[in-house]
Amino acid sequence: LKAMCYPRFGFTGAKVAIIGCPYDGLRSVMQEAVSDAPDLPHSPLGGPWALEPSVNRGSYLFNFGDLTEDTADDWIHVAHELGFDQIDFHGGRSFRFGDCRPDPTMYPDGFRSLKATVDRLHEAGISAGLHTYAHCIAKDTAWVTPVPHPGLASDAAFTLAEPLTADATTVHVAEPTETMSTITGLFSRNSVTLRVDEELITFAGVDKQAPYGFTGCTRGANGTRAVSHGAGTQAHHLLEFFGLFAPDGDSPLLAEVAAKTAEAFNTCGFDMMYLDALDAEDMMGGPENGWHYGSKFVFELWKRLDKPSVMEMSTFHHHLWFVRSRLGAWDHPRRGYKTFIDIHCASNGQAGVSAAPAVGDHGFSARRNMLPAHLGWFAPLPWDAPQQEPTLTDDVEYLCGKALGSDSSFSMMQVDPARLATSPGLPRLAAICKKYETLRRADCVPESVRAQLRAPGTEFTLAQTGDDRWQFRPANYDKYETQGLASGADTWTARNPHASQPARLRIEALMSAGDYDAPENVVLADFGAGAADWPIEGAEGVAASLEPSADVARAGAVSARYRARSDRADRSGAWSQVSREFSPALDLSGHQGIGVWVHGDARGEVLNFQVKSPESVALGAGEHYVVVDFEGWRYFELVEFEGGRCGDYVWPYSRDLYSIFRESVNFGSVGELSVWYNDLPPGEDVTCHLGAIKALPLVKGVVRNPSVAIGGDRITFPAEMEAGSYIEYTSATDCVLYGPNGEALMDVRPEGDAPNAQAGEYEVGLACDVRTGERPRARVTVVTDGEPLPEIRCS
Repeated sequence: LKAMCYPRFGFTGAKVAIIGCPYDGLRSVMQEAVSDAPDLPHSPLGGPWALEPSVNRGSYLFNFGDLTEDTADDWIHVAHELGFDQIDFHGGRSFRFGDCRPDPTMYPDGFRSLKATVDRLHEAGISAGLHTYAHCIAKDTAWVTPVPHPGLASDAAFTLAEPLTADATTVHVAEPTETMSTITGLFSRNSVTLRVDEELITFAGVDKQAPYGFTGCTRGANGTRAVSHGAGTQAHHLLEFFGLFAPDGDSPLLAEVAAKTAEAFNTCGFDMMYLDALDAEDMMGGPENGWHYGSKFVFELWKRLDKPSVMEMSTFHHHLWFVRSRLGAWDHPRRGYKTFIDIHCASNGQAGVSAAPAVGDHGFSARRNMLPAHLGWFAPLPWDAPQQEPTLTDDVEYLCGKALGSDSSFSMMQVDPARLATSPGLPRLAAICKKYETLRRADCVPESVRAQLRAPGTEFTLAQTGDDRWQFRPANYDKYETQGLASGADTWTARNPHASQPARLRIEALMSAGDYDAPENVVLADFGAGAADWPIEGAEGVAASLEPSADVARAGAVSARYRARSDRADRSGAWSQVSREFSPALDLSGHQGIGVWVHGDARGEVLNFQVKSPESVALGAGEHYVVVDFEGWRYFELVEFEGGRCGDYVWPYSRDLYSIFRESVNFGSVGELSVWYNDLPPGEDVTCHLGAIKALPLVKGVVRNPSVAIGGDRITFPAEMEAGSYIEYTSATDCVLYGPNGEALMDVRPEGDAPNAQAGEYEVGLACDVRTGERPRARVTVVTDGEPLPEIRCS
């Protein structure tokens, strides 16, 4: 327990409440304590009261700007198809960030039109949410143009070293400019904007040697007026986030932005509010004071509301708890869905779900803070290799099962009337959501079942067995990804934890990479003499080296001998990294695959070939895993990002979930290649040799007439599958080839014997017809079911 005071803000009149009571009565006593503190906001929907209101547990749909009075019925239909009872109006198109002015083309009567839309939702029993970027201010608001507000946040002030004429393109200043930069980005706080009196000036360059200045300037930016300024005038370097300005935390502008937000909420009759971008609260007073100014903004907003609001924010600290209604909204993943969901559940602190070892417990769990948990945001996405996995039915069933098991609401992006009508796979996914939400909102699933649903890694399917009867059935999805079917066949070992049974199958056709020896490939590393110069890092107790070697090499080439030794107690967290930066960054937009020969030592260690862009360009990390369970040379064709496997290991970046699961690599600007070891055996030396690592073009391969063999049974699917398509086989009369958007392309009539998956481990083989020069790749999933759970009655 601790309470802190900061000299900047003082402590005169400050009070601290210390509570001691049995845990079961803690919330009740906390309610008393908050009620006795008149300066704190009292929300019947937040803080110590948050667990009771049912509205805090509702799931919501995102509207990014197409929901108007004319389209309200279509949106209500979509919400009902998902089983949702809330819709979030995301700003940017529906309304402007900062002053919340409704878009005049969508809402011609301003707030009156927006309120009429919200009223339509209310008539349908749907709550409406106002999703702002908190304190952030669009650059076309009256606080920016034509006269910029003097309270716009800045991080530095410079003095004009000489008079500045109205047409000058260089701004000379007296102070050093070494901290200034022209590098900006979505999450960066930096801007290229100066405020000089009532003019905004953008710059393209910085002179960091005397005479100091800003060059390549555009005068009268953002609709301000270019005028002359005298020597000695102050030039303020503005801050921005998401391309938006912000108020200085001690300026009256902070309260003005809060007042405009409250006006929109009150006038239009909203029920909920999400203060996105509040994590950029540091713009208002520096990183060390962000907690103060973020809370100040929220309190200024709250006291102006006409009714309590369901309240969420993109950051969390002590003072925000008093109005916070639920916790856990994360940006949606683009790959590794099930692993990401498990990590999210653990982060939310759900009962019976321990923190993921790779991520740990950050202490901000919903359960620990006595708040309802949220398991969104989620987005059903189409196939877009190599960085984005298609969202399939079992991914959505997994999300919904965890939400039901932990009584967590969730939310959906990229589901709207147009997509629901034109994306063939969406109705199937929406129907799954509706089934689970029907049971969750009715609160009719017993805890004994919910505990099984929320357990990490467990999977179920849900079927309606009667008008008011439902049944869960355990399911197992055993996946294997081929390394290239140039020979026409591949075999592996699968496992069925259930009883012997006819297997269901999914076969996905994947992208392939071009020929490793093609002259147009881009060599990322050829491991000549420069290999010894690669920077090396390692976990405590791990030593590694990288050096050129001619002793173990292919076709007379030089390889890299990558050695490592771990003196740690076990394999967990035993990692090393060798890396190479590219300056200038490489344009690999036409070479997004990786080809590499690996000489393994069969010690079971893991190699991870990782590509990244400069952080100012993109924040994603492209992970490609190789388990060294073989001896001698083996070729690997690495295409899809494998963020879903990150959770199997402890990395120094394991907490950087967005880079692994969500963000992209800009292949037009690749700035770094790293080769990692992990899972090193304790007390042993490992040595792998690497051939030249090459960037290869992607090829949209075709899997022709695939056949799957299990035991003595072989079944063939007479179809040609382009990359991105997949076959779902349930039985001889239920077998469909789907396209990349989930569209049914054709019914497939399988030939041969229905495969039977025996209990325990069994061998699986995949074969297909291969033409000269082709290297088709596929992912095969064998699906088996367990005994159904007892039926649940829910009316």
